[in-house]
Amino acid sequence: MATAARRTAILLVALLGCAHRQAAGQGSADSRWVPAARLTGPDLVRPVLVPAHPAPARPGPEVDRRLARFAGAWEGTWSDGSASVLVVLSVRAREARLLLAMDGGGDLSHPGWHEFAIGALAAEPEPTLTWRDGASTTTLTLGEDGRLAGHIEGPKESMTASLRRRAVELRAGPPDEAPLVCPTFAPEAAAIAGESDPARRARRADALVERARAAGGPLIGPGRAPGTGCATFLWRGEAAYVAVASDLNGWSRARDLMARLPGTDLFHAGFELPEDARVDYKLRPDGHWALDPLNPRTMTGGYGPNSELRMPAYRPPAEVERRLGIPAGTVEPLTLRSRHLGNGRKARIYLPPGYADTAERYPVAYLHDGDDELDFGALDAILDNLIAARALPPLIAVLVPPVRRDEEYRRDPAFEAFFLEEVVPAVDARYRTRATPAGRVVGGISLGGLAAVSLALGHPEVFGGCISQSGAFGAKLAGLLELAAAAPPPPGPRPRVWLDVGRFESVMDGRDLLRESRRLRDALSAGRFQVGYLEVPEGHSWGSWRARIGQAIAFALAGAAP
Repeated sequence: MATAARRTAILLVALLGCAHRQAAGQGSADSRWVPAARLTGPDLVRPVLVPAHPAPARPGPEVDRRLARFAGAWEGTWSDGSASVLVVLSVRAREARLLLAMDGGGDLSHPGWHEFAIGALAAEPEPTLTWRDGASTTTLTLGEDGRLAGHIEGPKESMTASLRRRAVELRAGPPDEAPLVCPTFAPEAAAIAGESDPARRARRADALVERARAAGGPLIGPGRAPGTGCATFLWRGEAAYVAVASDLNGWSRARDLMARLPGTDLFHAGFELPEDARVDYKLRPDGHWALDPLNPRTMTGGYGPNSELRMPAYRPPAEVERRLGIPAGTVEPLTLRSRHLGNGRKARIYLPPGYADTAERYPVAYLHDGDDELDFGALDAILDNLIAARALPPLIAVLVPPVRRDEEYRRDPAFEAFFLEEVVPAVDARYRTRATPAGRVVGGISLGGLAAVSLALGHPEVFGGCISQSGAFGAKLAGLLELAAAAPPPPGPRPRVWLDVGRFESVMDGRDLLRESRRLRDALSAGRFQVGYLEVPEGHSWGSWRARIGQAIAFALAGAAP
C-alpha cells in the first residue's frame, strides 16, 4: 500500500478520492469537514498533505472502551521511509472508517497516495484494526503504551510502523457525514422520512425506487449552479453502510457513503456534476462491489462492467456502434518476437476496407494496449465508420498488447528498442505503409499514453504524430518535460501531439492526471510541437477514450501527405 509501485499504480477498480466535496461538485462544505492540510510532527520525516475529510467523531456508548481509543488521528513513519497520517473518522461496534494518507515524496502541491477504507475491529486478544486493499492487508494494533503498531503485508514486501496519537478534537454527533441531497430529491426524502405510518412510508419508498428504475438509474434534476445537474443514487436493501465508488471520487471504496432514509432500507446520495458529464460507477453495500440494479446501462473495461451515468446533455459517440451497409476493414494477427525483451506477443492489425484491392500505401497508427482497443474501445467499428464518413483517411492500425505492462510502459529502454527496431520494421516490411514520420502515429491510454509520448518525443525521426489519452505520466513527467524542451527543430513538419484527459481525473489517490496533462501541454506548446488538447467531464474509462480516438487520430495524422 505504501510501496512506490502502489503509490504510482493506476488501478481502474480502486483509484481517486482526494478532492473536497465542494471542489468535486458533490456538496457544500460544513463544519464536519476538515479542509486539506499540510501536517508536520515529531514522528513525521516529511510533511504530509492530508486531503479534505470528515472530522473524526466521538464513539458512541455502545463501542467497547478499548476499541473507542482508536478514534482520532495518528502519525508516524513506515519502514520504507514513508511518512503517514492516519485519521480514524468513526468507530462503531465492529468496524471503523478511516483515512490513511502518505507523504508525496516531498511534493506538497497535492496529496500523496491515500485511501479511505472501512476496517474490522477486534478487542481480543488485543485491540486491532484490520483492512484489505487489493492484495495487501494492513493491521494496526493498539498497545498499552498508547501507540499503534502498524503492519502492512503485501504480495511482494511487508512494512511496519509505530504511530503516535496526534492531538485532535473529536466531534459529537452521527459518526458519518450526510451526503448531498439534490434540490429536487429533498421534498421526496422529507416526505418519506416524515411519514408516520410504516405502510405508507414503505409504499412511498417503493414508488421512488420504481420511478428510478423506469428512468434508468440515478434520478437527475437541476443542480444549484448554471450548467450543472444533480444526480441522486439509490440503493434498496439491508446493509450497515453503502458507498458510491465512481469516476467522481476516484473509485474510493469508503469516501462517499450513502444515507439511509429513516424507517426504510433505502439509501441515497446526491452528486452535482456538469450537465454533459458521463460517469462510470459501482455501489458498495457492506464492502461488496455491485452494479446499480436500477440502471441497465453499463460500460465495460479491463475489470468488467460498471454502471454508467449519462447526464442529460451528454451525447454518446455514434461511431462506436457497428453500422450495416458500410465497407468493413479486416483484422488479422501478427506474431512479434523480440530479442530485446526476450519474449513474444501477438498483435492485431486493422486493414482498411479495400486494402487487398489496391496498391495504395497507408498511414499507420501504432496503439498500445492493443487488445483492449478492440475489445473495449470498439476501434475497428470506429475506424470503419469514420473512414466511410471520410472523417478519417483509410489507415492501418497496429494494435500491440503488453506483456509486462507496468515495466514496459514506464520508458523501458528495452521496450522502446523493441518498438523502434522490431515492431515498426516488421510492419513496414509486411504491409504497404507510408514509411515516413508523417505517416506514423503512436498512441495509448493511461500508462500507454506515457509510453507513446516517450517514443514520439524521443524519436521524431520515426513518429510524426502522438496520442495520449489520460496519460499517467507520474514520476516520468519530469523526463518528458526535458525531452519537450530539448527537442531540436524537425527537418520537416512539426510533430503533432494530441492530449485528452478527464476533468474528474484530478483525484486519483494522490495522482492528478489532469494536472500532469496540463503541464505537458504547456511544455509542448512552448516548444516545437503542434498540440491538440481536450478536457472532458469524464473519468478514466474506455467510455471516454473511445469517444475521442477518432478525433485524436485525425489530428495526429493531419500532416500525412496523401
